[in-house]
Amino acid sequence: MFRLVTNINVFLLIIGSAAIREPSYCSRVTDHFYPCITYTVEFDPRPTDGCCSGLEELNRMSKHNRRAPKIICQCIENMGYVMDVPFIASRIKSLSDECHTHFNFSISVAMKCFG
Repeated sequence: MFRLVTNINVFLLIIGSAAIREPSYCSRVTDHFYPCITYTVEFDPRPTDGCCSGLEELNRMSKHNRRAPKIICQCIENMGYVMDVPFIASRIKSLSDECHTHFNFSISVAMKCFG
């Protein structure tokens, strides 16, 4: 638990410092997906309202251009790597049902966003 919290804090410092210089697309993706982390690592039994509304916003973002779904996928994958977050496959798969929405972008444990 301590390691996860430490990794999250380091990640937020990195994203925060980058966001001060220039807001990036991945920073926005991170802001919207971040509330889902506690669900995807099995800390919370259900996704929060913030998680589901963030996923709805990511769906809207994914419709802006044809590359957006892959970029969103890659941003989430990068976030998992940087934070060293062990996303649980069953939790990732259940997000769509739990939040009552269909995703226009991929989310999985071992994403192949560009493959």
